[in-house]
Amino acid sequence: MKRRALKTKEVLDSGKYDDAWDYYPFNSGYFMCLKLKTVSADALRPVALEQFGVGAIALGETDLRVAFSCIEEEGIEELFDLLYAAVKEVEKTK
Repeated sequence: MKRRALKTKEVLDSGKYDDAWDYYPFNSGYFMCLKLKTVSADALRPVALEQFGVGAIALGETDLRVAFSCIEEEGIEELFDLLYAAVKEVEKTK
């Protein structure tokens, strides 16, 4: 779990998603939360699931809970790439 958390932080700190979200501090638990900047969590969640196969939980207007614990370490970057693509898809409909 610790390796997955560290990989998640590494991917999120890369800067490539900075226009879409920030993230709340987290440790090597099961979940982490993104603070979305441009779309609502309720709008993003169904697009991420239906079009990109990524399930997440909306927590309020801007917060999206992601379970990195169920993703193998080598798949973590792809997970966030897919969420980013979902954000961009939702932005098109605004």
